[in-house]
Amino acid sequence: MRPGSLSQQYSACQKPGCKCVDPVHPQKHGPFYQLSYTHGGKSTTQFVRPQFVPEVRMQLANYKKFKALTQQWVTLALELCKLEMQKARSAAPPSATTHQS
Repeated sequence: MRPGSLSQQYSACQKPGCKCVDPVHPQKHGPFYQLSYTHGGKSTTQFVRPQFVPEVRMQLANYKKFKALTQQWVTLALELCKLEMQKARSAAPPSATTHQS
């Protein structure tokens, strides 16, 4: 499980005679896979080798699912707290403003 996003990057080396600088049909080098994420307030970018891309994609999907389920859990917990407080208010004895004789 890991946060972030995976993108494909292409580059041009600009070396004379290379296919990436062909004036008619330039072909950039790549794809290179780049993982970007922020953790602990620090942004990080790292390249991922092609053989690790399927595993990284699965880790990213697992994290996304975890975040969605956690958000749903918090939403339900807040709703439950709200309902419990409403129930407690409606079950509370009348306020102390009534006087006994």
